[in-house]
Amino acid sequence: MSLVPFLFGVAQRAELPGVGLTRLLGDFGLSEAAARALLLRMRQEGQVESIRRGRGAGYRLAGEYGRRFDRVRAGDRAAQPEWPGSFHALLYQVPESSRAFRDALRRAAVGLGYGQLQQGVLIALEDRTAQLGALADPPADAQLFVTRLAMDAADAARAARIAWDLDELGRTYAEHTETLNAALAELAAPPEPCAETLLRYSDLLKTPMTETLRSPRLPDALLPDGWPVPALWRAIGEVQRVYGPAASAYVTAVLDAS
Repeated sequence: MSLVPFLFGVAQRAELPGVGLTRLLGDFGLSEAAARALLLRMRQEGQVESIRRGRGAGYRLAGEYGRRFDRVRAGDRAAQPEWPGSFHALLYQVPESSRAFRDALRRAAVGLGYGQLQQGVLIALEDRTAQLGALADPPADAQLFVTRLAMDAADAARAARIAWDLDELGRTYAEHTETLNAALAELAAPPEPCAETLLRYSDLLKTPMTETLRSPRLPDALLPDGWPVPALWRAIGEVQRVYGPAASAYVTAVLDAS
């Protein structure tokens, strides 16, 4: 479903008309029925909200989907935090009989930026338990504890490397950076404002920008040497500079004609 927030980003608008959004989704191969079904499913899951506009409807990103989209748009412009000397930690012990709750808790926590240090131990720089809807109604046999884990910077860096699998993430980000730079070097002519440019823009950026959501915002002292995220954001920025104006012009024309 990352295609929909991508279109919001290209349009640079907080609200998109349903007719225009459906038309743009059609450029990506979705039939009108499939596009409407996608938007309905996203609305039911709280990822978009619809706003009645006369006889039609507009859409806004909502909930955690909207917050994630804001993180993508912020990119590497947000200031790196300082190491406070301890991780916030959520400790849990959930029996197999409540596996569904355990899996939902872990998914929700990871979506909020927690890393899993080991089974039953989730860590983050800040306490985000208030945003964990899974905690609202835990099963009676679940044991949950909120605490802090104090560590010196060296041990914290080791813990971060494990919890967020920073080595694998680093390789992924380096590969994305190489791919984007190669695509820019191969571009023969400035892109035109058309559907083909929008599709190419999406092909280049959708996966790398979605992957950046997996990057924890950690103090520099906890990140491996040569952490590749800044280089990836520079490559993303260059793709946006080259493809963005033409893609935005096309999307604006489609939306204004809706």
